[in-house]
Amino acid sequence: MKIMIEKNNFFEGVQRVQSVVDKKNTIPVLSNILLETEGENQVKLVATNLEVGMSTILPVSEATAGSITIPAQKLFEILRELPEASLSLEVNENNWITLECSKASFKLAGLPKTDFPDLPVLPSQDMISLQQSVLREMITKTAFAVSHDESRYALTGILFSITPQEFSMVATDGHRLAVIKKPHNIEWAENETREVIIPVKAMNEVKKLCDADEQMSVNLGESQIAFRKNGTMLVSRLIDAQFPDYRQVIPESSRVMLTIEREQLNRAIRRVALLCSDTRLIKFSATAGQLSLSSSDPNLGEAEESLPIAYDGEDLTIGFNARYVQDFLSVVNGENVLLGLNDSLSPGLFSSDAEEDSGFSCVIMPMRV
Repeated sequence: MKIMIEKNNFFEGVQRVQSVVDKKNTIPVLSNILLETEGENQVKLVATNLEVGMSTILPVSEATAGSITIPAQKLFEILRELPEASLSLEVNENNWITLECSKASFKLAGLPKTDFPDLPVLPSQDMISLQQSVLREMITKTAFAVSHDESRYALTGILFSITPQEFSMVATDGHRLAVIKKPHNIEWAENETREVIIPVKAMNEVKKLCDADEQMSVNLGESQIAFRKNGTMLVSRLIDAQFPDYRQVIPESSRVMLTIEREQLNRAIRRVALLCSDTRLIKFSATAGQLSLSSSDPNLGEAEESLPIAYDGEDLTIGFNARYVQDFLSVVNGENVLLGLNDSLSPGLFSSDAEEDSGFSCVIMPMRV
């Protein structure tokens, strides 16, 4: 096997697929990227960690048939340092690879394709299209709330739902919940709802692929899901678990509604959080005309800051984890955020007044003050 390819194209392709490779692998071939020629003018790159796999097809100026797997990290590091020029890669005896670019030459030990797992092929009839910009926004506004506790398997992914009217994504770690809904105009069977849980690692990789305002094909299988665009495909296993009934957590109404300037709130939380205890507790105290934020730690001291708000209701104090509120603030765009409250022991419902944040809300459980 031998290929001639532009270094920049090769580097971009390797960078794209190697991100799914796990840093530590007990199976050596899974630390590698598979290179396989596709005719005389294309090469396919494939990487997988058995949960998430990615492939991409690149143009080449010359190719002779063959395949090889190459250590992903070393190939990436070499290509990153090479100048912009045409590059040749040739497979020699015993799976040794010669890579030459400009005046640089490298010899790498590869492994044969034999033990490299095939990516699953999903049926084409379950294909839908999503705008990349919409998909990126939905992932951004939910991924931060995913649980990192492997014992809560169902919560380590994002719930992706399709109904005849809308797409939705939901994530929760049991302490906060993020949900976003977007209307669609695709053909979908009446009264049919499809829900799947997608690992957050896969969704973060999909987000990286969403770099244009074009359509991305989404292929729903029974146990896998695939995303396709411009010769690149990402396929992921689905999480086989029962997602909790999140709708019961979302308050149906709010007795108190606070409108707070987003940047003012963000800066105030950053300052007050400097003297938070290990629990990250910040008290929100709403009184007529103002919202006071306060924190304390017996070993550090106390902090307090007040913000002007348009509010003339009864006094109310509630505690929230500072980081959870900051995570919400980091993904919204509106000038103002809305905080719906009922009492000090009920969840707070955070949203934004901006059109670009429509359909998005975040529920944060209160902390005892």
